[in-house]
Amino acid sequence: MSFRLVGLCSGWHRERMAQELANLPDQFAAGTTVCYRRRLVDYPASAGWTLRLHLAGASVLAKTAAADGDDFVVTIAATDTAGGFAPGFYKWVERVSNAGGEVYEIATGSVTVLPNLAEATEGSEQEWIERAVVALRAHIEGRLPAGMESYQIAGRVVAKMPVKEAVGLLTNLESRLASLKNPGFVTRPVLVSFTGPGFER
Repeated sequence: MSFRLVGLCSGWHRERMAQELANLPDQFAAGTTVCYRRRLVDYPASAGWTLRLHLAGASVLAKTAAADGDDFVVTIAATDTAGGFAPGFYKWVERVSNAGGEVYEIATGSVTVLPNLAEATEGSEQEWIERAVVALRAHIEGRLPAGMESYQIAGRVVAKMPVKEAVGLLTNLESRLASLKNPGFVTRPVLVSFTGPGFER
């Protein structure tokens, strides 16, 4: 296994050569470091060109690459996307410029910035389906908390929903939740029957 010292990306640390990125990845988590090396034959850093990365979405970010011979090393520091940087879908563009005032766009794309789980609060990263399942189960069991009396699903107030309807909706949402957690997993429908009071099975 070979290692080399990398000074431009994150201080002097040991890094596997195979892990060095050549482009901005399709996604990364907010609050983490992203570093990649760009080699532009037509715009080498050694010829005076400067590379700048721009991200635009719910937040904006611009980073100027460091020159390393002919190459450019782009680093998005962990602090750049920590705190108030909003996760979500972002468009990005790389532009090169020189002292003569020339500016060219050399690449564009999109990236998904994932939530910073290190800054998550209780329930902030819970899927809405999970919250709906909890509310429906509590309603069916007759113990819906007072704080959830106004919880609505598809415009229907859970506390006012007939139990039979709630069970059917719960089955549907549990199936969808299973699919989210296990992509490719196919759930089978669950048959539910109801009996009148005083009838024992």
